Amino acid sequence: MNQKLYRLGALLLVLGICLVAFPVYAVADGEFATWTGVRVDWQLNPEVKFRGTFQARTQNGLREMERGRLNVGMNYRVLPLLQLKGYYELQYRDRGAAGWKIGHRYQAGFIVSGTRRNIRLGWRELLQHTFMGGTNEAQLRSRLRIAYEPGNWVVYPYFSVEAFQPVGDKAFFSLPRVRYRPGVRWPFSRKTALDVYYCRQYDVKRCLNILGLNLEQYFGKNLPR
Repeated sequence: MNQKLYRLGALLLVLGICLVAFPVYAVADGEFATWTGVRVDWQLNPEVKFRGTFQARTQNGLREMERGRLNVGMNYRVLPLLQLKGYYELQYRDRGAAGWKIGHRYQAGFIVSGTRRNIRLGWRELLQHTFMGGTNEAQLRSRLRIAYEPGNWVVYPYFSVEAFQPVGDKAFFSLPRVRYRPGVRWPFSRKTALDVYYCRQYDVKRCLNILGLNLEQYFGKNLPR
């Protein structure tokens, strides 16, 4: 128990330092933003899982809202290591001079993941198509994720890299957006967990330093530990 409390205290200390340091860093090198959300998973059976996510994003620190998004969809496990994914997303987003716009996004893809010796690796590919304000954009999102998940830790650290590639034009393989995301997942119980992360986003239009917080809630069978 003392060892767990020590790890938890160290984690909170690191997060506290980050909360102070990242806004300062963001002013000098990119814009500071926050992403907060709630995710609900319902495991219908070992193969089928429904998921709903609501997220709010700020820009210019905490001073302005950038968007709200509601994402719903399903994961279907076709093999022990392979899942198919399909989602629909409704967005309400600040488009600058054009004002606030409603957008629709569709996503389809797969994820391959597995665990060996407390190391969990995941490879995800998503094709997404976004319609907003009379325009549409198709992108391929490729993500690699590694997590350390020992059975006796209070929190589980992870790191992911995600690249965005335009589809259907000459800009393919240009990688206009890349996200680097270290974080920790803190399960309170088998049904509730907290995901805290920092995301560094490199973009051709603007770079972001993002502090993120997600609350995860699970229902149904075969719940995560």
